[in-house]
Amino acid sequence: LKYWLALRSVDHVGSVGFRILLEAFGSPARVFSAPLEALHALPGVGAKAAKQIREFREWDRVDVELEKARSLGVTILPFTDASYPWRLLEIHDFPPLLYVRGTLMADEACLAVVGSRAAGTYGRYTAERLSRELALRGVTVVSGLARGIDTAAHRGALAGRGRTIAVLGCGLDVAYPPENAALLEEILRRGAAITEYPFGTPPNAKHFPARNRIISGLSLGVTVVEATEKSGSLITARLALEQGRDVSAVPGSAHAAGSRGTNRL
Repeated sequence: LKYWLALRSVDHVGSVGFRILLEAFGSPARVFSAPLEALHALPGVGAKAAKQIREFREWDRVDVELEKARSLGVTILPFTDASYPWRLLEIHDFPPLLYVRGTLMADEACLAVVGSRAAGTYGRYTAERLSRELALRGVTVVSGLARGIDTAAHRGALAGRGRTIAVLGCGLDVAYPPENAALLEEILRRGAAITEYPFGTPPNAKHFPARNRIISGLSLGVTVVEATEKSGSLITARLALEQGRDVSAVPGSAHAAGSRGTNRL
């Protein structure tokens, strides 16, 4: 696991490059002992990444990450682990590592419920009701713990005494949004919080589109409850379609800006 974390921390090695390296050398440990020429020769691994791998010396930082995981009760899952969600492995850019708090279940049927952060009363009510009824039927609700529709979706699943999974765009030790800290603790008792980002990673805007591919990748389908024409939820819908997932949308008023994205879907 130490070598997995070290390789994950190397800049310029994305999900695809990570897998290319493992296919070539068999394990992360062997990657770090490979000659520079052999690393550089691989497609998808550039000169910068090869140089960083050969010169990697930040083992103390990796040890701190492992110790923090132990202290917080976080499981770090490589994609080769039997507990790694198998549906996520179906997408081409699945994360090499997942940080997990709570419990993942191997064969649970998941549906993503997502939508606008600035949701109206109609959207929040609909997301909560839909998620509650899904939970009552044994479906695990996946969302992103964001304000608005995501929050309503998680709350609805919990109200239905079901499971829910929160996919974060930051480290598991970062409270974001801060007002959902208590909700997150409830989720952990009845589901899980997961992320691909190391501890201490802030909720930067660029992380959320990447996070969305995990939301859709975990799920059989994605339901968009409320979304403007430029909503990030439409990114999740597009990714879901690219991944071969079903996409559904809740219609809204033709006059409401918050329903333009869903009405277009």
